[in-house]
Amino acid sequence: MKNRLIPLTALAGGAAALALRLLQLKTGYEADTGLPAPGSGIALAVLLAILAAVLVLFSLRLPAEAKDGPVFPRDFATENTGLLALTVAGLFLIAASGALDIFAGAASSDIPQEEGLVTLFILTPQVRILLGALALISAVSLLPAATACRKRPEETDFSGTPMLAAPICMVVRLVLAYRLESMNPVLGDYYLSLLALVFLTLTFYRLSSFAYQAGQTRRFVLYAAGAAVTCVAALADSHALPDKLLYLGGALASMGFLLLRLEGPEVPAAENYDGKTEQE
Repeated sequence: MKNRLIPLTALAGGAAALALRLLQLKTGYEADTGLPAPGSGIALAVLLAILAAVLVLFSLRLPAEAKDGPVFPRDFATENTGLLALTVAGLFLIAASGALDIFAGAASSDIPQEEGLVTLFILTPQVRILLGALALISAVSLLPAATACRKRPEETDFSGTPMLAAPICMVVRLVLAYRLESMNPVLGDYYLSLLALVFLTLTFYRLSSFAYQAGQTRRFVLYAAGAAVTCVAALADSHALPDKLLYLGGALASMGFLLLRLEGPEVPAAENYDGKTEQE
């Protein structure tokens, strides 16, 4: 199922989105108020919309699975050590992001005076530790899956249960990130980082479904490519180092798993109502 158009489009689109975001941050804000200038960010929004449409069209060209879809890690297995290194490197960066957040939160002396749920939506040391733990657990839960993609002559048992921790943790992190960022009335300041977390969550969720023969290549490819684009674009925002490592790691891991699936074997196309395959 070698299809280079999708990863190449994601890479080129992510680079273009990053460039437009950097330009917007440099020239798209009024010097006096710090608010976005009228019309700023339109080019980036149009580019993201075009990329979304193109990636949907490319993903629809992939064969649709029959009832028994691809199996993880068999249909992700490869002898290409470069792809495995790319995926593992991305997960290590996510883990490093989480570890840095945990260390920074634990080392901080800014202890909140209030207790309860109110402080959960303020970036206190405790919340920072929680955010770091969620990123760290996500990466650690997927590392065995990445290493299992190394092609072996013999069949080995693989449990997909640990993979479920990644989408669960990312959902919680997405909710916390939204509550933290939504205090800013300027949506343009943080929508890219939220989109990156959304696509990362969907990517990890669809990836874990392959371990239960419930994966859909078309959807997984679309979400993984979207994660790569939005994570690269989010690098332009003025985040702390742990956040930048999270987005960079998310882009590398998403691209790695995407390439592993596209380089893997084709699966039979689903049959339509008259018994003919979609490929026919």
